[in-house]
Amino acid sequence: MKTSRLKNIVIVILLLVNAFLLFLLLSRRAEEHDSNERRVEQLCTLFEKNGVAFDRALLPDEETHLSLSLERDTAREEAFASALLGTAESSNSGGGVSRFTGEYGSCSIRSGGTADALLSRPVDDPESFSKQLFKTFGYTFLTSQLTDGNGSVTGMRSEKGQLIFNASLTLTFSDSSLTGVSGTFLPALDEVRRTDGLDAVDALVHFLDYCSVSGVVCTEVRALDEGYLLQTSSASPLRLQGVWRISTDVSSYYVNCKTGEITRE
Repeated sequence: MKTSRLKNIVIVILLLVNAFLLFLLLSRRAEEHDSNERRVEQLCTLFEKNGVAFDRALLPDEETHLSLSLERDTAREEAFASALLGTAESSNSGGGVSRFTGEYGSCSIRSGGTADALLSRPVDDPESFSKQLFKTFGYTFLTSQLTDGNGSVTGMRSEKGQLIFNASLTLTFSDSSLTGVSGTFLPALDEVRRTDGLDAVDALVHFLDYCSVSGVVCTEVRALDEGYLLQTSSASPLRLQGVWRISTDVSSYYVNCKTGEITRE
C-alpha cells in the first residue's frame, strides 16, 4: 500500500474521531441546557405556588464565583487620604488606625476599613469630583443627592462588575466644598481562584425555604444580584464572602454562597 494512501486513511480516521468527539461535546451541552431549563421551570412553578411573582429574566446568563483576597495597604490608604486632603501626612497611629492630616483637613482609616474624614475642600463640580474619586479607587457610582453644591454622593466598592454590598462610601458637600467622608475604604483586591458555591436557582430555593420557616411574607422578587459582603473579625480584619442579594417588595436578603445562610439587609 502506498504511503500517500496510508496518510489519507489516517487523516480520514482522525477526522471521524474529531467529528465523534464534537458530537459528544454538543450532546453534553444540549443535555446540560435541557437540565437547566427544567430546573428553571420548576423554580418558576415553585414561586407561583408560593404566591411570589418571579421573572426568570432576573436569572444571570453567566455566574462568577471568585475567591478574593485583600490585605491592608498603607500606601493605598495614603493615596486615598491625599486625594481628599491634598498632600497628606501620616500622624501617630495606634490601635490599627491610620490617621492623616493635610491642607484641607484630617482623615482616619481603621483596620476593618471604616473611613472618616472632616475637611473643607472647595471643588468645581461635586458630582464629577466624586465620580473620579470613585473610579480611581474601585467604587461604582450609586446615587447623587446634590442641589446647588449641597448634599451627598454615594459609591459602592466593586470588583469585576460585582458589588461589595456593605462597603459604601459617602461624600458630603456644602456650598460646593467637600466637608465629610464616611463609609468603608478597601484596598485593591486580588483574585485567588474560582470557587464552587450556590448558583442562582439554589439560592432562590433557599430563600423560599427561609420565607416558609421564618414567616417572611413577600409578593415579588424585584432583583437578583451576585456580589460580596465584607466580614471582619479580630482574627481576620478583612474578609469577603460571596453572596446572592435577593431584593423583594418587602426588603433585601443575602444568601451565603457557601453555607446557604440567609440574612436580612
